[in-house]
Parts: sequence; structure tokens; C-alpha cells
Amino acid sequence: MSVVTVRTGGDRSGDASVAPLAGVRLALYAGENDPDPIAEDWARCTSDADGDCSFTVPYTASGQINEGERFWVGQEPDGVPPGWFVNPSLRTGKGSGSGSVESDYRFRTPALEEGNTYSSLSDFMRSTAWSAVPYVASTGIWQQSRVNPGLPAACGLDVAVVLDLSASVGSALPQLKAATDQLTDTLTGTPSRLALFSFDRNSPSTGTANHPDLVPVSTGAGANAFKDLYADWALGSGTNWDQGLNAVAQAGPVYDLVIVLTDGNPTRFSKPYSGDGTNTHLADVEGGIFAANAVKAKGSRVVAVGVGNGVEGISGINLKAISGQEAFDPANPAPETADYYQTTDFAAAGEALRNMALTQCEGTLSVIKQLVPGETEGEDVTGAAPAGAGWQFGATTTTAGVGGLPDTQTTVDDGTGGVVFTPTFPTGAADADITVTETQQPGYELVTQNAKNAVCTNLDNGQPVEVTNTGAASAPAFTVDVPRLAAVSCIVHNRPNPTPTPTPTDPTPTPTPTPTPTDPTPTPTDPTPTDLPGGYGDDGGHGDEGGYGERLAHAGDSSGPLLLSAAAAMTTAAMALIRWRLRRRGSSILRSRWNTEPSPN
Repeated sequence: MSVVTVRTGGDRSGDASVAPLAGVRLALYAGENDPDPIAEDWARCTSDADGDCSFTVPYTASGQINEGERFWVGQEPDGVPPGWFVNPSLRTGKGSGSGSVESDYRFRTPALEEGNTYSSLSDFMRSTAWSAVPYVASTGIWQQSRVNPGLPAACGLDVAVVLDLSASVGSALPQLKAATDQLTDTLTGTPSRLALFSFDRNSPSTGTANHPDLVPVSTGAGANAFKDLYADWALGSGTNWDQGLNAVAQAGPVYDLVIVLTDGNPTRFSKPYSGDGTNTHLADVEGGIFAANAVKAKGSRVVAVGVGNGVEGISGINLKAISGQEAFDPANPAPETADYYQTTDFAAAGEALRNMALTQCEGTLSVIKQLVPGETEGEDVTGAAPAGAGWQFGATTTTAGVGGLPDTQTTVDDGTGGVVFTPTFPTGAADADITVTETQQPGYELVTQNAKNAVCTNLDNGQPVEVTNTGAASAPAFTVDVPRLAAVSCIVHNRPNPTPTPTPTDPTPTPTPTPTPTDPTPTPTDPTPTDLPGGYGDDGGHGDEGGYGERLAHAGDSSGPLLLSAAAAMTTAAMALIRWRLRRRGSSILRSRWNTEPSPN
């Protein structure tokens, strides 16, 4: 008896690791091209929680029927758990696209000997013989693909764009950027956000940076800010789908849609990168599959767009393996469900991306709220920026049979300032009139444009859409026609109400305070009685210079020698405030101050 064990994998779980996948069903075949496996129970296995699928092969002892036999390990046509699909073959050959081979995904075991165990990670399947034709070197981990999640049925998406900056793009780099521009422009005017990734043999590509944080492109300013991120990007070398997609999988945000724009098959995988950088091996594609699985596991839809000769023909099976099973069919276009594209050039790719985005918004009305700086005047909207959360809009219609309205939508804190209304059209209806009302927030006023309450555009053709003002000054509104087969976007501006400038007036005279009958609070410049010049300052105490100090009064005491005037005093429960004056004999007062002494009361 001998054991043949195969490691099965699902999602990329790290830069170079793959999580195991249970429920994968494999079989042993007598020949490489045999359609059916060996009809024995020992010739089938199902992977366990550790991803191990093991065959226990009997009769491998000396002289027995399976001694020295070499079987082929393959996957049954439906040999995956729910939510996955089988890739029975992958494209190998030159990275440039020439010499393409559709290589069956089967691997031959070593000659079996009694008592031995043979692992796909060390004894067969796994290989680093990069130069061996037809380039079937593998990671030793059996691949299968997750079913591609669907797109949300909504206009306004969070999209990650993954750009191939390998050297093979060559002089078409401006067209690659133009295709990305076209996607960006199509999403402008909708509550959409974009993130950006790149790859050559690494990710990010040489001399660039990934931008996983979402950039709102609901406005022209936001779209331009996103385009600036890649405007000066240059090319690197090598093609590593694995790293490009794994960067997306490891990013914090979860994207609705991940678009991979590539002009060639992968020639590298893992991190640090492996492979020879020239040819496409099974291992290079496996790495891309594992990373794409990790992206899909987060709920993101992956769409692969292959451009040019490098990904034509049977290269489509590799694009399918990282996305899904439905190819885009120009004769029966369904961009909302197509998983991968094979286009002739980047201009065609840009058009495909545009149609993909427009299909999501067909028959919808986007309303984008922008706030204008308070220092502007009139219809000047310089510096306008998307509003935050809490701006509420309502939509109604008078068109018979239209569903989904009335409806109320409120902006959220996503940086777009946008909401979307999605009416349902009855059979035969070409369009519907939709009236949008805004709940004005305190402290803000509407800013019209050419005396209109909103600026509306047909996103399919870029043409302005007529706006009819409705509502009142306190509750402005507008009405537009929304075509069934097109998307309309309207921008509404608001500005903080100006702060009223106070009218200058003469200051109100400050009333003169009425004096109190008390004497002023003593100041530290007056001497204490013991500091009186020439002696002491007790009752009638003498000082030199012929002067004397007079104790004038306790508060409320009439018994003292009131020589000059009655003195006011302030009392507390335990102390009396005494006023002392120093006079020169027979002359005027020299100094006067208050002092304290125990209250006589």
C-alpha cells in the first residue's frame, strides 16, 4: 500500500501562503487524457479541513498489480464545494502571448512503492523547473476558483482599478491611462468612488504607489484628483497578477467591483516574487487565482479586461480563472454579468469599461449636493465641494405607471454628496418626469446656475438636460425628464447664509456709578501705625517732626476725638477697620490710612 496526498487551496492568506480548502474531490486516472477515472473507491478522495486529499493505493508491494504504477491526479468535473468552479486547464507559454498551450491541469505521480507516501508539495506537482516546456511548473497546491459575486443593482459603486504596468504595454501606456480616464469620466456625476492599484513584477509597480483609500469622483474636481494619481506613472517589468490582486485583498476598504486591466499573462507570482519573468507557468496563474479568490471572499466582483495580442485566444481561460465563467459577447452584450473581456486595444477596453458603468445607471437620476464657500456671491460656485451626511431629497413623478416613487434619499458621509433615485418604467414608457424637492437645512440658501435650481446632464451623451424650476423659495425644487435607457445626473448647490453685519451706532453712555458711603479700600502705600514718622501711632501717639497720630474712629463709635471729621469704618465679626491720619502739629494732614484692630464690640 502507498499513499498519494494532494494539498488543495482556496484563498491567498498571506504574501506567500494559501488557506486550505475542504470538499475538493480528486481522482486518479490511468492516462493523461482519459476522460474517466479509475473505477475503484481508492482512486477517489475528498479534501479535509487541512486541505489534504489522500489516496490510499493498494497492491503496491513487490509483484503486485500497482507496483511501480504512475497515475495521473485530476479533478472531477464538479469536484468543488458549493460556491466554487473547476479550472480543468490553464494557458501556459510565452508571457508575450506567443506559443500558447492549453495545459490540462493533471499531474503524474512518481512510481509507487510499498509503504511510501508521496506529497504534491514535494514529490510531484510542485516544481521550479521554469525553463521546462510546456511550463507546467506548479506551486503544488491544487487551485479552483470562487464563483464571482454579482454587482449591486445600484448606480454609484466603489471600484478598485488594478493596472498592469509591465514593459509589454510599451507605447500603449497613454492609451492605458486614457481607458482609465474614460471609466473615471463615466462615473463622474454618480455617487461613485475609486481606488487605484498597480503591478509589474511587484505591487505596487516600480516607481508608483497603491491608493487603496476610495476617492469620490461624483464631481469633476474629484475625478481630476483621481486622474492625477496615475498621470505620471511609468512602466516597470514583469507581470504579477498575484501581487496586484493580493494588494486589493489586503486593503482595508471592501470594493463593489475590482477591474484588472492587463495586456498579458502573468510571468511572476508570490511575494517575494518567483518565476522567471518571461514565461507563463501554471504556478504564475495559480497565484493569481488564489489572490482573486481572496478578493471575491470579501464580496467584491472581479472583472478581468485583457487587451491586445498578449491575452487573445486561449488566454481567455486564464482571465476566466481569476474572474468568472462568463465571457463578454459583443453579439449579445451583457456588461452587467460579463466576467472577463478580450479586447483588441485600450480604446476598446475603455469603451467596454464605460458601457459597464453606464449599464449600472440606466434609467436612474443621481443628485449631487455641493456646498459653496460662504465668501462667494451670486451664482459663483468656485470652490464647491461635495456635501456631507444629512442632506435630504425627495422625488415624485406624474408619469403614469412609473414605480419606485415617491422616494426619499439622504446623503451619507461617503464624500460623494450624492443620492440616487431608481424609478421602474412601465412597458412602452420612454421616459418619466421626476420632480426633486430638497429639505433645506437651517443656515443655508440655494445657489442657482443660470437662474435654474439644478444643473442636469445626460451621462450617456454628456448633453445638458432641461430643468424646470418648481417649488417655493423656502422649499426649492426642480423637474427633469429621465430616459429609460440613459442616466441623468443633477448638481444642486447650497451656500451658508451670510452673517448680517451690525449697523454702527453711538455707544450707549456708561452710567456713572453712585459712590458708596464707605471709604476706599486701603492701599499698600499708606504706612501702618507703627511706621508713622518719628515714633508710634497709638491713640494720640507722638512722632518726631512734631507730629502725632490720631485715632479718628471705630465704625459707629462716637467716643473718639473726632478732630477733623467723622471716619467711616467697616467691621467684621472680630475686627474693626480704623482710619489713621498723620498731621504736622498745627498743620494739614500728612498721611492717612486704614488699619485694623480688635473690634471694641
